[in-house]
Order: sequence, then structure tokens, then C-alpha cells
Amino acid sequence: MSIVSVWSVIVSSRSGGGKAAHDWPLISKMLKSKGIDFVEHITDHAYHAIELAREAVLSGYRKLLVVGGDGAIHEVLNGLYSQTEVPPSEVTLGLIPVGSGNDWSRLHEIPHDYERATGLIAAAAEHVRAQDVARVDTRMDGRPYCRYMMNIGGLGFDSEVCHRFDLAKERGHAGDRQYLRSLLSGFFSYKPLKFRVEVDGREFYRGTAFSVAMGIGKYCGGGMSQTPDAVPDDGLIDLTVVGKLSKWKFLAKVPSLFKGDIFRHKEVMHTRGRVIDVSAAPYSYMEVDGEPVGITPVRIEVIPAGVQVVSNL
Repeated sequence: MSIVSVWSVIVSSRSGGGKAAHDWPLISKMLKSKGIDFVEHITDHAYHAIELAREAVLSGYRKLLVVGGDGAIHEVLNGLYSQTEVPPSEVTLGLIPVGSGNDWSRLHEIPHDYERATGLIAAAAEHVRAQDVARVDTRMDGRPYCRYMMNIGGLGFDSEVCHRFDLAKERGHAGDRQYLRSLLSGFFSYKPLKFRVEVDGREFYRGTAFSVAMGIGKYCGGGMSQTPDAVPDDGLIDLTVVGKLSKWKFLAKVPSLFKGDIFRHKEVMHTRGRVIDVSAAPYSYMEVDGEPVGITPVRIEVIPAGVQVVSNL
């Protein structure tokens, strides 16, 4: 297989409520003005970015540029890991952020301004670094299911909201307003579950919990920080368990999620490890990078330096 030196650009037509597709002509012009060679592909259905990423890598491309948000780069990562001919660690991912939450780009301090973001890609050779990836094994429709995590995953309240929003999207309802509806309906109906959490083979937590978050990265939900000490290349997954907590007390603690000092609360426990196993009674939904990926039991295992990324850190 011959290696192709130019970028394969994957434009997520759904990212940012269609903003990525709308702004692509402008972004394309900026890339060309900076002398960046590329071929373009625009998604036309859900999970199309997975297919496009896999095809690009198998065709010899080793540089994938995503125009979109957290969901888009999550799909591209999973496309990369869905093939076995090319080691994923030999592929570089870049991002022009055009999403709603943009939490992964926040982690790597990637500019949201198109001029500066395309400039970072133009100077990519000076800004490539390894990032860890996590393999996430769950159950989907009664069968084993596997996805790969770029940023943060969660169970409990977070995943309940994600599940409700995904059901709404299947019915043709999306956007910020629908997410707010899913958040509110989830908040008022969610009942904390009983969890058992093991870290590297040792029991870390057993009991009722409001949420369980695991992070390669720090941010989720548009800037909230449930794993504020996470380092994307330390070979570890950060774990935060919010224990037994009333909904109203949780609501009062939301500002801490945005300030990154959630650990000061006595109900919050945290640690880090290489392998995390979680079970729940009766079960919990699981979300990864904002995407629903099945139910418990769940195993999350780190893949150190699992991919190369263009970072501004």
C-alpha cells in the first residue's frame, strides 16, 4: 500500500446543526490559501464518518482532518480502529472545531476561529503529539459491543440524558432545545442506581451513585469538568464517582463542574487506573464522547499513545 501524503478531510454535515457543511466552502478556501493539500469527503448519513475514515486509511492516507465536533471525531476514531491493516498509532487526527460542545478541542486548546485553526493544521508537523485512547466494551441488544473513546464516557445520570436525546434524534428531533428537554426530563425522572466499580482488579466503589465518569480528557457537556485532573497521554483513565446525592444537591454543585473543583465535595470520589470495570443494578446506559454505546456491564481499558493528534498544548 502506497502512503498518501495529503490530508483526507471528513466534513460532518450534521455537526453544529449543519454549520460544518455550511461553512465548509469558507474553511476549504482557508486551507487552500495556506498551501494545505487535501481531498474532501462530506458525510450524508449517520455514522458515515466511520466508513470514510476506514476507507481513507485503507487507501493510504495517514492524516485525517475532521471538520465537525466531538461526535464527528469520535466516529473518525472508531473508523480508524475498525480496520486492522494499519496500526492506529501511525495515523494523525486533526480537527477544525464546528460542533456544539467542542469539548475535545477545548482539551487540546484548538482555536475555534477558522483562520487560526487552519493555521494550526498548516503547522501540524510542529504540533503532533500522541494521545491515549480507551477501548470500551459494553452490551448492545443483548450482544457484546465495542467502541473506542477519545475523550470522556459516563454512566448514570449523564448517560440517561444522552439516551433520551438519542431517542429524540431518531424521531427527527435534535438541536439545543431538544437537548435541554432531554436534560430536564432526565433530571426529574432519574433515580440513582447501585454501582460496583473495580479499578485494575480491585473494588473501588460499591453503593448508590448519581454518576460515574471516566476520562482520557477533562471536559464534557460544553465545558463541564468531571475529570479535571485527566492527562491525555499519561497511560491512565481518570475516574470520578458522584455518590449518593439528591438531585437538588447535585444541582447546587453544578457550578463546581464548570470550575473544575468538583473534588472538594465529600460525595465525590476519584482515582485513576488502566482498566475499569463497572456493573449496575439493574443496569445503566453508557455514553462515550456524548454517544450512547450500550449498557452495563462495562469494561474500559486504556490504549497508551493510541493515536497521534494535532494539539495546541
